[in-house]
Amino acid sequence: MGLIWSFRACQSGEVAPLCPNSSLQSFSRPVCGKRYKNRPGLSYHYAHSHLAEEEGEDKEDSRPPTPVSQRSEEQKSKKGPDGLALPNNYCDFCLGDSKINKKTGQPEELVSCSDCGRSGHPSCLQFTPVMMAAVKTYRWQCIECKCCNLCGTSENDDQLLFCDDCDRGYHMYCLTPSMSEPPEGSWSCHLCLDLLKEKASIYQNQNSS
Repeated sequence: MGLIWSFRACQSGEVAPLCPNSSLQSFSRPVCGKRYKNRPGLSYHYAHSHLAEEEGEDKEDSRPPTPVSQRSEEQKSKKGPDGLALPNNYCDFCLGDSKINKKTGQPEELVSCSDCGRSGHPSCLQFTPVMMAAVKTYRWQCIECKCCNLCGTSENDDQLLFCDDCDRGYHMYCLTPSMSEPPEGSWSCHLCLDLLKEKASIYQNQNSS
């Protein structure tokens, strides 16, 4: 039997380590309905969508709420000549930079979202060595910007699967054949199956069963 990874639901509290064959752990209260197949996705979403909100609740703020239209304008990323978003020079998780990862105390390069410019250390994103190499070969998107690699849209993000070898996203219904449920264990997209062949994560998962 292969390793079983359930979709991760976004819940409040610490994002606890999730182990193979473990059921989804309960936290103090649900935050939103977002669900992700892998822990990096859940961690990234939680860090950007909820931690900032919780920190803001602890501070007195008499300013009126910012209109949605104004927020959307502020969030638009500056683009470089190549059309890619100009990358942030710090990690959104540990707040370190390429000279130091504040969790490990070691220097580590950053990977940056091509759409919004947010950056993170691969180890903070919990990328595998294979995934670290893969994200350098295409216009990588963070979890908040992720689109389906087949249809190009980000709608129905609860139906997105993330490849365990390259972190590209795919709607389950866009795949051939389509899927109605997330697969058990690791999953590799067709691009990584062609490139990595028997070294793809999906086969490593089967070999360990």
